[in-house]
Amino acid sequence: MQITSRLPASGKPTYLGMWTWLTQRVSAILLLILLPWHWVNPYSRPVRFAVLLVVIVHAMAGIRVMLTDFGLAERWQRSLVWILAACGLIIFLYFWFWHA
Repeated sequence: MQITSRLPASGKPTYLGMWTWLTQRVSAILLLILLPWHWVNPYSRPVRFAVLLVVIVHAMAGIRVMLTDFGLAERWQRSLVWILAACGLIIFLYFWFWHA
């Protein structure tokens, strides 16, 4: 059973797992670009912001994959995405405002 939602304009189904998979792949490519840029310019605030954001997005997507691989029920996957997004936001805010 696939967890789907409908696109508002077309009514076509979209699959949450596909979007999180794609997000993780795009974030990996962005990390390949951003990390060397950060090494060259470690004190640039916009670069640090981008690296932190992309690392957290990539990590949360990876945690979702691990939990689903370990057998998390499919009915919990939509909630898992939102829980991990909230955790990612909290981690981002902590490191950006209180740890830097």
